[in-house]
Amino acid sequence: MINDIAGDIMNKKRLEKLKLKIAIFRNKKGNIKANELESLAKSLGRNPIKRGKEPTFESELLPKSCALTIPKHSGALNKYTAGNILDQLEQDIFELEEKLKGE
Repeated sequence: MINDIAGDIMNKKRLEKLKLKIAIFRNKKGNIKANELESLAKSLGRNPIKRGKEPTFESELLPKSCALTIPKHSGALNKYTAGNILDQLEQDIFELEEKLKGE
């Protein structure tokens, strides 16, 4: 298991559920709201930090990963912006899976 703050709750089964959630978001074809992505980021161990104008999230499970900004707009995000955020969250899943393999 990953021995960090989220320790016992991050496992292969949970990561598979989060992968499925990302696939569902990608099938929405750009109709994704900021709060949906924020929820997904938090599920992956990212917590909000005070930086810049838009909400930014840092990973406690992956301290070397870059901070992730999720613009807060009314309505859906631009499909390219949402896609880039999903790409980074998928990278988090990949890195967490690698971390789990190493244990």
